[in-house]
Amino acid sequence: MSSRSVAAVGLVIALGLVIGVLGLVAADLYAVGVLILFLGSIGAAVLAGEYLIHYVSRRLRQGEPR
Repeated sequence: MSSRSVAAVGLVIALGLVIGVLGLVAADLYAVGVLILFLGSIGAAVLAGEYLIHYVSRRLRQGEPR
């Protein structure tokens, strides 16, 4: 997991929040903001899963008990 990936996911989430707030003016923007926020949350879940896989495999390689 690189810092570039984390920054990209953070940017997508921030974009979704900004567009969602602008959706208070127009309902269409609110729907687009929610969709972008949903995509950002999927990206965050993928990054968390990747981190968890690397963490567990690193501990198993070091021979630590489960």
